[in-house]
Amino acid sequence: MKTNITLRRKLHLILSKVPQKITLNNKIADIRKTKYLPSFSEEWKDTIYSYNKNTIKNIPSHHLNIHKIIQSYFYLYFSNKKNNNNKRFIYPGKYITMKRRRNLLRKIYVSNPDFQFTNNKAIFTLFTLNRERNYLFLKNVKVNKKIQNYLMQRYLFLYKNNIINLYNVFEGTNFSLLSKLKLWNKIKKFILKKVWSRIIKIFIKRNLIFLRKYELLFSLNQLKFNKLNLINKLSLLLNKILEKKIEYNIINLKSIIFNSDLFHSSSSFEIKKRKSFNYKKNILIYLGRVNFPDSHLTHSEGGNYILNKYKDGKILSYLSPRTSAWAKLESINNHKNLDNLIVCTQTHCNSHTTENNINKNINKEIFNLIKYKNIEGIKIENNGRLNKCYRADRSVHYRKWKGGLQKTSLHSTLFRGNVNPNISYSIANNTRRVGSFAIKGWISGK
Repeated sequence: MKTNITLRRKLHLILSKVPQKITLNNKIADIRKTKYLPSFSEEWKDTIYSYNKNTIKNIPSHHLNIHKIIQSYFYLYFSNKKNNNNKRFIYPGKYITMKRRRNLLRKIYVSNPDFQFTNNKAIFTLFTLNRERNYLFLKNVKVNKKIQNYLMQRYLFLYKNNIINLYNVFEGTNFSLLSKLKLWNKIKKFILKKVWSRIIKIFIKRNLIFLRKYELLFSLNQLKFNKLNLINKLSLLLNKILEKKIEYNIINLKSIIFNSDLFHSSSSFEIKKRKSFNYKKNILIYLGRVNFPDSHLTHSEGGNYILNKYKDGKILSYLSPRTSAWAKLESINNHKNLDNLIVCTQTHCNSHTTENNINKNINKEIFNLIKYKNIEGIKIENNGRLNKCYRADRSVHYRKWKGGLQKTSLHSTLFRGNVNPNISYSIANNTRRVGSFAIKGWISGK
């Protein structure tokens, strides 16, 4: 690390003597870093690649209706009302209304969908977080462990107290050893067949019903993402509204933090469910869930400041082989640009570095060129009736942030308004007994 720091200091001292104002005659080429141009904007959720007045008029209403249909699709469940045949499959369990089921925290969270319309096709991109799957999977594992432990304990208790004592019955008889063992095996099999079957029947009525219940709910959760079963039914329903072929791009996230819609909708549900309420403390809890990646794992500017500051392609001519810290790198001194020099400063190369070691995998290189993958900052703003219950206080305004929202890369003002391409904005509304409230949030990437 010390050698790299000293090399960068020497390089900075040498380049400080280079004139920054360069005439057109001396300039070979502009080798500055190119601007990152994102492919879409977060300001609009609907993108149209065809022109039709009727479709443009109906897009706002279609967006709201389709969003409600998609949310209700992911909230599907087995009905267990009194006069229903499904009750015997998922019993025991209470009937949960749809209004209460939407407020459950263990569910499938769905973001506000992004629509892309063409002449004959509509593409929906959805970000989902499947909390219900993890909950049902853990419940299924617990019930299985409980069944295994209980059956093993009952079997060992039956074997120790009853079956082993059967051999003492043959002590006063004149049977041979082989005949005693044969009779003992027959009696043992008979007892295990009758008594053990009775134990299993009693246990099925008590505990295996829970196992069947969680397995059915888990299978329903998985079928919601299957294109051949339930998503096909959803596309038939949406086709009646849009009269177009429908495609889905469903992205399953591992954490709520990676999407602003999911993060703020879940936080609004948690605020609604809490009884002992302190909105300042809860906002700090939500911000504590955000973990920024390590600095050495993220893609930063690094040594690219040289390319952004100096435009001349002849900068290496100012580095004499005697005074330069890179004199041992003969392969770099022969070139007329700073490409290999910057690669060495970023990869912390030594004097034995060659061009073959600099070559990397193409897939990793393309993935590293994509920006806004890592979280840089988050900001939350709460407005509304967030005071204690049954008090006629005024509405509360509170905001808190972690990290920063400023764009660190080169400026690319391509969008209308004041929207930066590295920031995603969302708002979530909800109601409590005292009144309604809203949560606004901004998540930035780098």
